[in-house]
Amino acid sequence: MDLPLLIRHRLKELGIEQRDLAAAAQVTESYISQLLTGKKAPPIPERTDIYGKMERFLKLPSGKLAKLADLQRKEALKKTLVEPPTPLYQEVR
Repeated sequence: MDLPLLIRHRLKELGIEQRDLAAAAQVTESYISQLLTGKKAPPIPERTDIYGKMERFLKLPSGKLAKLADLQRKEALKKTLVEPPTPLYQEVR
């Protein structure tokens, strides 16, 4: 399960809105929206201030969000290292 999916799932389970999570984590509603839609990458795992506030508000075990974000970042890095680079120009024949 990825980080945005887990957060959306917990929000729905608890009947909480994104704006409530934003207020609890002391970030903007826009930031939470972008995080949940994948437009913004999750904060680095070392940002325990944000993750801690979100975990307490969502009633998740301590460290769960940071661990999940770290796994996601590693997977994304592997993917970029494995995929061939996109050519800058189209081949002309």
